[in-house]
Amino acid sequence: MNNDFKIIVTTASFLQDVIETSKITPVLVDFWAVWCEPCKQLMPVLDRLADEYAGRFVLAKVDADEQQELVQQVGVRSLPTVALFKDGAVVDHFVGVVPEAQIRELLNRHVPAVRQTPLQRIRDKKIAGDLAGAQVLLDQELIREPTSIELQCELGEVKALGGALDDAKQLLVAAQSREPNAQPVKRLSALLAFIDIAQAHPDTSALKQRFAADPNNLELRHVLAVHRLLANDYDAAFADWLEMMRVNRKYQDDLARKSLVMAFDLIGGADPRVDQARRQMARMLF
Repeated sequence: MNNDFKIIVTTASFLQDVIETSKITPVLVDFWAVWCEPCKQLMPVLDRLADEYAGRFVLAKVDADEQQELVQQVGVRSLPTVALFKDGAVVDHFVGVVPEAQIRELLNRHVPAVRQTPLQRIRDKKIAGDLAGAQVLLDQELIREPTSIELQCELGEVKALGGALDDAKQLLVAAQSREPNAQPVKRLSALLAFIDIAQAHPDTSALKQRFAADPNNLELRHVLAVHRLLANDYDAAFADWLEMMRVNRKYQDDLARKSLVMAFDLIGGADPRVDQARRQMARMLF
């Protein structure tokens, strides 16, 4: 029965197949037994849902008679018991045979609307500020794909956001030596460049006070734009750099335009704010 999203779990494999896997994809664990008639009623429903959801969750089956130690560890008291694990812990469960609609409701509360790749899970955790969680997923994926440029650069971003800039820069140098024009490499390069600027001018309150007193100071506007970008205030950062282009295109060798291009690399073209700012920039250039 084992495939990508239907597996048989034992006491020995539970930690890896359920706990660790649930940190990447939700795992629905069905505790059943051969003699259990309600289990036999429920099993085809769970199988059909696993096929329908096509990898958005993993269906793990545990033979309660054969895995009695695991049953005791988990605290299963009657069969069938079905528990949903996510991020290493039980987040929902039910006991006995329940209507299929109720099972769907349970799944839809916790299972992503579309199947997420490990890289998407990593990025979601990174965006949410869960750098430790992102690091755990990265470590797992890098075991499977140790030479992946995307994963190496994601690791660099997590390191950079966590303050390990030297490690991040080493990862960037290694990635640039392999694929200097790859989009993940450009992302990491842009992030590190902006972090360097922000760290050189860390006091945003003082910057804002100085800029309020000297609103024509393009250096202060640029540094504030960097801080706004790193704080995910993209609209304000773009507005600052576009204003710099309008006032003085030649300032520091076209610094505003170059910063916008780096910001676009960092954020990605899928963000509609990038497309809007790109159009505004193009109107100034041509």
